[in-house]
Amino acid sequence: MGGKPVPRSSRELVLTALRVHGAMSRAELARYARVAPSTISAVVQNLVADGVVVSSRARLAAARPGTGGRPGLRLTLNPGAGAVAGVEVGFRVLRVMLCDLAHEVIGSAEAELPEGHSSSAVLPLASRLIDEVLTEAAMARGALIGAGMSLPGPVRHHPDLVVTSGILPGWHGVTGRDMAEALGMPVSIDNDANLAALGEHAWGAGQGCDDSITIKYHYGIGCGLFVNGSLVHGAGGAGEIGHTTIDQRGPLCRCGKRGCLDTYAAIPAMLDALRPQRGPLDLDGLMTLLAGRDPGATRVVADAAELVGQQLAAACNLLAPRRVVVVGAMADAGDLVLGPIRTAMRRNIAPNELPELRVGTLGTRQTALGAVALALGESTWLPG
Repeated sequence: MGGKPVPRSSRELVLTALRVHGAMSRAELARYARVAPSTISAVVQNLVADGVVVSSRARLAAARPGTGGRPGLRLTLNPGAGAVAGVEVGFRVLRVMLCDLAHEVIGSAEAELPEGHSSSAVLPLASRLIDEVLTEAAMARGALIGAGMSLPGPVRHHPDLVVTSGILPGWHGVTGRDMAEALGMPVSIDNDANLAALGEHAWGAGQGCDDSITIKYHYGIGCGLFVNGSLVHGAGGAGEIGHTTIDQRGPLCRCGKRGCLDTYAAIPAMLDALRPQRGPLDLDGLMTLLAGRDPGATRVVADAAELVGQQLAAACNLLAPRRVVVVGAMADAGDLVLGPIRTAMRRNIAPNELPELRVGTLGTRQTALGAVALALGESTWLPG
């Protein structure tokens, strides 16, 4: 027989809130815990006296943009109490980021990855990078309470599993437990678009917006969905906008289908479209052409971005988000990409209100920071 859930103490609620959300005021903690401010003040006073919680003014302006005025007193977990790792596995680059429990970045490292890499090669490398960052930060490995890991392919959430597909053949069947054993700590996993969205939601352009879509426009195209303040995972992975069908007789996609959005609008498709006139190009070459307003490059990118905007409009008609955030390499092209996306959304969103369109603010860090946020949110660790 199942019993009633045990009520969580105000102390536990405060510690959980600070672990997941970072710096918070006493008023925010009272709202989160749904208790009187006087109760929170008493709990916080004891936690500060024990050295578990510290006060800080530093993060208010960054965490709550547009509030104006002098930053107020905020509370965080003691930064020295532990740390969390964010591991971003890309197709070509492995990135590790370390954050303390006050949500401040304390170190990072990167390494190149071979094409078509496998988990057996990447996981030991990730463990070595984590050790390098810990050494530079003068922290012991035992200080890590867990890690989040991002993968550029479909992931099933709880139980965590890399889904069999043509996208990451060297990772088929790898589980969160496998990754935890390889890294020597609890590990939570998700796909890169979801974690880019989570990073922007926690620290960047998605802050303060409970309903948003973050589109990662890169070598592949994915999106992360926030509905009522929660990241949508679905039964086996959500947000695979790059694998919606544009033309059933179109080019073969790496996922095994034909005519996916990726095959028409992702970076490799744009480079292929320019090859007859410009020869072999890489991303840097494409961005150089765009910076010079090359007519062929701007037309190819505009056509691709318009296709992305059309698929975004379909998603917006279903979800009615307040904000769309664009991240990834193509976000750096600015209005050459945002303009066609905005035009396509305006043309195809009806009768819903057009959402606000923003560029992400975290640069290349959003996915690794999203992995940190995932680990912080799913961990059950609390300071004593």
